[in-house]
Amino acid sequence: MNEYVISAFVFGLTAGFKPGPLGIIVIQQTLEHGIENGLKASLAPIVTDGPIIITALLVLTQFKDISLFFALLSLMGGLYLLWLSLKIMRIKDINISKSLETKKPLQTAIKVNLLNPNPYLFWFSVGGTYLVAGTTAQSISFIIVSISTLVLSKMVTAWIAANFCELLDSRAYVWVMRFLGLLLAVFGVLFVVRSQNVLFG
Repeated sequence: MNEYVISAFVFGLTAGFKPGPLGIIVIQQTLEHGIENGLKASLAPIVTDGPIIITALLVLTQFKDISLFFALLSLMGGLYLLWLSLKIMRIKDINISKSLETKKPLQTAIKVNLLNPNPYLFWFSVGGTYLVAGTTAQSISFIIVSISTLVLSKMVTAWIAANFCELLDSRAYVWVMRFLGLLLAVFGVLFVVRSQNVLFG
């Protein structure tokens, strides 16, 4: 259970603070319309990730007893994490100057997140691996912790944008992201090793 909780926390934290479309919406809403709108936009994953998770479960559970598929899923998830880690660690600057006009923060954030491929890639690869391999309790804990951490991280981002906007453009923010990217790389390597153990163990 600890592995599931810790992994979900790291994944949620990284996704929550990683610069992306949803993060930009959260920051923009906070800066232009106040922290209340930023907090509303942060709730988007609660709405968008549910259907994605259900679909992933319906597809992936059909292959639960097939070791080859599980190995390939672990490999795909590991490679995706390594790619995401490299992308995060190469961040040199945070630019939040681009603004999107909207007075419906949650609806806009939902649309943005539904069009974002990252949630699909995560739940059909990395997240899917945990859901397929774990017990019902472990899977539920993984879902709750990862989404809760993601949403809370976005809320923290909104709070930072409202109170310490200059920090979002600082080198400190970049180094925090690089540290989270390093953590993702560790999990990526573990996934690749796990797939190799299944294939050649």
